[in-house]
This record gives sequence, structure tokens and C-alpha cells, in this order.
Amino acid sequence: MLRGFFGRRSRSVWVRLTYLCIVTIIFLFATSQFKGTSTHARFVPEPIQPVHSIDRPADPRIHPNLEPPNLKQEEIDERLNLDVPNPTRNAKLTTKKITTERKTTKPAQNIIINGEKYPKLTPDGKLIPQRRIVHLDLKGAPYKSQYFTELFAFFNRIQATGILLEWEDMFPFKGRLAGAVNKNAYSMETVETILKEAQKHRLQIIPLVQTMGHLEWILKLEQFSHLREDARFPQVICFSDDDAWDLLKEMIAEVADVHKKYGMPFFHIGADEAFQIGICNASVTRIQKEYSKERLMLWHIARTANFVKETYSGTTILAWHDMLISAMESDIEDYKLTELIQPVLWNYAEDLDVYLPRSTWMMLRNFASVWGSSAWKGADGPARYSTNANHYVKNHESWIKQYTMAYQDFNVFEGLIMTGWSRYDHFAVLAETIPVALPTLAISMETILEGRPLLNNHPVTAELLQCSPPLDLGFTASGCRFPGSRIYELVNDMYQKQMQLRTYRQDDYELNGWLSRVADEYSVSSHWYIDKIEQMIEMHAAPLERIAEDLRFEMEKIFFKDMIDEFLFTYLGEDLEWLNKKRATIKTISTSKKFPKRPFVESDVSRSAVSTKCR
Repeated sequence: MLRGFFGRRSRSVWVRLTYLCIVTIIFLFATSQFKGTSTHARFVPEPIQPVHSIDRPADPRIHPNLEPPNLKQEEIDERLNLDVPNPTRNAKLTTKKITTERKTTKPAQNIIINGEKYPKLTPDGKLIPQRRIVHLDLKGAPYKSQYFTELFAFFNRIQATGILLEWEDMFPFKGRLAGAVNKNAYSMETVETILKEAQKHRLQIIPLVQTMGHLEWILKLEQFSHLREDARFPQVICFSDDDAWDLLKEMIAEVADVHKKYGMPFFHIGADEAFQIGICNASVTRIQKEYSKERLMLWHIARTANFVKETYSGTTILAWHDMLISAMESDIEDYKLTELIQPVLWNYAEDLDVYLPRSTWMMLRNFASVWGSSAWKGADGPARYSTNANHYVKNHESWIKQYTMAYQDFNVFEGLIMTGWSRYDHFAVLAETIPVALPTLAISMETILEGRPLLNNHPVTAELLQCSPPLDLGFTASGCRFPGSRIYELVNDMYQKQMQLRTYRQDDYELNGWLSRVADEYSVSSHWYIDKIEQMIEMHAAPLERIAEDLRFEMEKIFFKDMIDEFLFTYLGEDLEWLNKKRATIKTISTSKKFPKRPFVESDVSRSAVSTKCR
């Protein structure tokens, strides 16, 4: 057609113009079909309510006290065109709900905690926890009853407001649980004396009873082994089993009955680190009703909280947070856990921006009240027995940042539980004993009361302890005055002496050249070098033996004998055994007048061949 258009045949001007218009129209229409798709995007109307009124992480640019429009739920759903799940639908098929209405303005107003208006802030806006609860873990190195009085007076001086008592097997349980208690368990009279002393020192008392995991003290025994969630691991109880549930209720009731006499505003049900769920027969059966392991766990936490609240009115239930964050928010709402418990977010790392990110807090944002939990001992490695204040002080410095940021997202940040673990679990070795860590607790408390890092300058602690305890691992200050201060000095002195011994064993060329394993086994070496080595062995052995003797004397004032034996066996026994073995070798070689010809190893034909394989 174009060829004809531009050909030589004569056509009228109007015909040619007509052809030109047609071509132009076709061209414009064709090019319009290749434009960007943005011009065809569906129009989305502007939301009829502010975005921050939907239950999502708050935008820091928007004031948290702005209220959403007063609209009915049906109108909101219709205008936003939300697909809201039917609450009567089978839970297995329920999708995650979007909450379109905030329950309460956050943070809550006109709240009084311990006689002070909430929130309590430093001049530069840092939150100061108004409940400062010190955790006492009695499943390792429990103390004699008279030590509690000194301890509670110390807590008053550092401005602690309460204690979290984890009795475990030191509580004098009766009935079926009587056979599981510690041989050194307190009598009921002693338990009441301890609680009276805490009350006398105006300390709020919170009992902690594990109700899901960390029940090794029961499940390790043959008579309770059938109640394990997993037959191989005595950690988690088969809580879906009726017999196990009855046992848990008995345990809760025995502890709560005595605590209620002295005030029990809070009760901690544990519920952390349940590594095995949905394995025992009863749990497999129950999952058919609850649909998932996570919902099974939430069902148990909910009924445990309900049992405590219904049996002991006016008591608020606490639970560790770590199992909750594995569940969907809609499932947590289904079991009404936001109405039943207050989660306690715990982490003992030095940098909580990494280990407790804001996303964790946001997973629990539907709870009105939350707690935090730091550590002052028992969280720097299962075999840490000496003082390492630096780790714990950094943990508390990081917690200041955490709860100052997070408290605005909740109605109330209830307080900080400062945990002092004695063991990582029932089977683990002893961690720091309480006297070794009291300076760390004092420094940590001063840090959170100031609301800022103190850069190794702790004047309140220095005045309280009559010394300036260093923050570095294994170092100590002399002349300190606090309950068990002599144990603090001896244990850290022991650590330093052991580090010197380990360096000597690894690096000394005379020791490794002339008093090696060959000398121990075959009693051959040079008298010249043995005489020199003997002086070094005694230089290391004598101080450690003196420390062992002094530690036993001081520890007997606070701890039971079996705990002292365990501590010395675990942390000093191996070094003393090695030193005594070297002494015996030195004595044998020093009295020898002759030695066999080489090869030494093969000269004793009665000795079995040396194995080169691990067994």
C-alpha cells in the first residue's frame, strides 16, 4: 500500500491526505499498546484508618497515643476488604488473624509499682525497672538456712525488691514426690523460716516450679521414668498424660500452699527449653485434637496457668518466653494466653541486639505486660567457677537498651528478673557459687539503677563492699566485706594458681623433658633435673593444698558437705591428683641407684603392649 502511495501514479491531494491520516491513526494506536503497565494499575483507595491502629510494630514517627477511629469491626472489614477468618472454623485451617483494634494505649497510664509511678526514667530517658527480682537457684550449691538472713540483708542494701525462689529438689515434697527430694532438702519449718525472713526484709517472693521441661530431678528416677516425653531423655514430662498432670498439680499445690501464707502476687511456671514434645503416646493422641506440637504446648501452658489462677486467686502467672515465640500469634490468642500469663524474655548474652532482636519483642506484642531476665551468675559457661563480672555487666548494659526501647510497645514492662543459675541443668557441673558472684550482682544492680554503662567506676558498690572488685576474669579485690567474701577471694586465688600451673605444665621444658609420662610409668630420669623439678612442683602444690583446706573451712559455714566435696572434686581434684602423682614419681626416681638399659618401654616384658587406639 505504501509503495502505491509513493508511486508515480497521479492521485488527488485529498486522497493522499486521507491515506496519511489513516496511517497516523494506526501508528498512534499501535504504540499506545506498548506503554508501561503502571498506567493500567488498579486504583487502591486510601485506608479509612491510620496504619498504626492495626496491630503491627509501631512506626516510631507516629505518636503511640493516637486512637483509631471508632468503627465497628464489620465496617472496618468491609472498607478494607479484609478476609477475616471465621472463629468457628476448624483450628487446623485457621489463618493468621489481623487485629484491627489496639487493646490499650501503650504504655499504660496511672500505674503504680512498688509505690512509684510507672514508668520510672533516668534524666536522659532510660527506663529503670521498678521490680528488680534476684533469682536464687537451689538445684545446685543450696545454702544452709542461716545464710539466707545475711543474703536478704545484702539484697536490701543493693536495692533489690524481691526474690525468685527455684526450690527444685530442696523443697520438702510429700506423697509421691517425697522419694525424689534431695537428701539435704529443707524441712517445712526451714522453708517457712526462709519465707518469713524474706518477708521481714520486705522482699517480694515469687516461687518458680518447672511444669514442662527441666524436670530431670523427677524423671531420672525409675519410678517416674514412664512419665518421660521421650523415654531416652529425662528432661520433659509427658504432660498430656493424666498421671503426669496430676503429679504437676501436686507439685504446684505443695509449693504454692506455703508461699500463699507470705504473699504470692506472682507464680512462675517455667515452661522453657522443652526440647521434646509430641512423642509420648498421650501427646500423640492429644495432638489429634490440638493439630500441632506448638498448639499442644500452648494448651498445656494455658491449662497450667488456669489451674494456678483458679486455685490461688489474685496470682499473676509468669512463664519464660522461648517456647512461645515458636507459636503463631493466632494460636496464642486461641488459647487466651495473652490473658493468662506474662512472658519473661530472657537472654544472657553481651550483645542483645544480636541475640534478642526487636522482632522477638514484636512476636509478643499482643501481651499487655512483659518482663525481662538478665543474669549475674551461671551463664558464662557450665564450668565457669571463678568471677567474670565483665560478661554479666555487659549483659545488663545491653538490657538497659533493650527494655528502654521495648517498654513503649507494651502496657507495662513489669520488671527485670536477674537470674543466678547454679547449674545449667540438673546433670551439669556446678557453676559459680553465690559468694563468688555477689560483687557482680552489686555492680550489675548499680548499672541498671544508673541506666548507663559506668565504665568500671562503681562508687556505690565500692562503698557497699568496702573494696573495688575488678571486672576481669579470675581477678579479685582483698578486704571486701559481704556474705561469703572470703570464699570469693579464695576461689579467684585458686583460679589464678591453676592458670599458672597449666602454663607450667604446657611450657616448662625441664618438666616435659625429664618428668614426663615415661618417667611416671618407668621411673627413669636424671637426678640432676628431678631435683630442680621437685622445687617447682612444691611451689605449685603447696598453695593449692592450702586453698583447698581454707575453702573447705569457709564453705562449711554456708554450704552442705556434699556440695563442698563436689566443688573441690570438680575443679581442684584433678590438679591435686596430678601434683601428687609427680611427687610420687620424684620420690621413686630420687631413691633409685640404677636404671635399666634402653629401650625402656620394651625392657619390662610383663607390661602389656602400649595401645595406640582410642577405646
